[in-house]
Amino acid sequence: METSVIVYPICSWIDLSFVEEFDKERMNDSSYIKEVVSQEPELRFYSAKMKDNKTFTDCNWEEIMLNVFEGLLMPNSKGELTPAIAESYKISEDGRIYTFKIRKGIKFHNGNPLDVKDVEFSLNRMAGKDGFPPASALFNEIEKIKVVSEDEIEIKLKKADSAFIYALIKGIVPDENANDLDKNPIGTGPFKVAQYDREQQIVLDRFNEYWGEKTKLDRVTVLIVPNSETAFLKLLSGEINMLSRVDSKRVNELKNFNNISAPQNTVQIFALNNNVELFNDIRVRKAINMALDKDEIINSVMAGNGIKLETNMSPVMKKYCIENLGEKQNIDEAKKILEEVGKNNFTFTIKVPSNYPMHVNTAQIIAEQLKAIGLKAEIETIEWTTWLSDVYSGRKYEATIVGLSGKLDPYSILRRYTNDYKNNFFNFSDEEYDMLIEKAKESTNDEIIVANYKRAQEILREKQAAIYIMDPELITSLDKKIKGFEYYPLPYINFSKMSIGE
Repeated sequence: METSVIVYPICSWIDLSFVEEFDKERMNDSSYIKEVVSQEPELRFYSAKMKDNKTFTDCNWEEIMLNVFEGLLMPNSKGELTPAIAESYKISEDGRIYTFKIRKGIKFHNGNPLDVKDVEFSLNRMAGKDGFPPASALFNEIEKIKVVSEDEIEIKLKKADSAFIYALIKGIVPDENANDLDKNPIGTGPFKVAQYDREQQIVLDRFNEYWGEKTKLDRVTVLIVPNSETAFLKLLSGEINMLSRVDSKRVNELKNFNNISAPQNTVQIFALNNNVELFNDIRVRKAINMALDKDEIINSVMAGNGIKLETNMSPVMKKYCIENLGEKQNIDEAKKILEEVGKNNFTFTIKVPSNYPMHVNTAQIIAEQLKAIGLKAEIETIEWTTWLSDVYSGRKYEATIVGLSGKLDPYSILRRYTNDYKNNFFNFSDEEYDMLIEKAKESTNDEIIVANYKRAQEILREKQAAIYIMDPELITSLDKKIKGFEYYPLPYINFSKMSIGE
């Protein structure tokens, strides 16, 4: 039998979706934010145990649990949605009714068979129709959930919503476990939770009654480690045999491993508050963008392992992302623009979360580059909780650098710039942009959806809503015996595809 271990160090990217989904009235409560953030899974370190008590990889909680829970649909490595618990589905012409045929022969990890009532219960729980808060904003769009037959269920939306289908990767759980979901995680995935010791480890065992292809790995033990340096040293010593989110500057120390890299579907953003006097002029924002050498940033911060961006979407989203125009640094033109608008030689502050060294390093390079056009950027490092309350919620800042995680659906990525979006901390405002996003969301025509999202990105670039630096490549180092590892355009390490050879 094959066993496995995974090391999960802190992610250098900020997924704000967990904040977006909390009670709106409590969003401005700094004590609540602090409480919530302390539980944010991306702020933990994990590892896992393989054959011969060795460990291997690194990631966050979601990456693990997608091996335990399955939704009606699941993503593949291309970011496409494929049937899972649902064997098939259809969408009505008006885009409001989704009908799913439930796959037969599926069992939960407790041995009980899955039936349509479990799906009904799970969807009602996710939609907030049983007294619990909705699992995400997308579930607020559900008007009614109806059991059609013993193997068919129908979801009716209040209005057409092209983004809704991406919410259906949320896990289906047994209705008899309604009062114990947090303490007793029972799903239908290829791995089941065998043991959880708080702040120590989580053990996943192969689920032998899994309906799909059986995994070759027998066990995955996820261990808590103190920091990324400890995880790296364990890899070098042979205690672990896979590590993701490897520091790009240290890859040359891992010549005895397979080092694989790929874009993360994330975006590093240099945000200039569109509402403050310094940056409320498009020309100023464009001049600053023009003054930056993004190649130098990528080479210095990521040792060249990053994809240069011009809009708030990674090229990983091939269907929706617009092509780069090939922006180039132009110091003379940038200086000329600032002189014309009378905003040269000013000083401003870049607020950066202190627990993300990559963004701090980027800020330092940007500050140095902007000296060439007469601007002085002062760097203020602040705690993550302070960043959430002051920048994200309060919009009390001039400039900031942050990494925003991507999503499978473009709406969740691009809605951040709409006027009615509560946490549009960029303070960007454009009527055409808002119209495009809304029409894309409500459309049932794929060509219109794609065209609108692409035009929306062009507006972000034309009006320099923010300055987009890069999608840094995620580097994973693996023991050469490990096979079947694949990158996904969302946090997900699919253990079921992996094996350990001799």
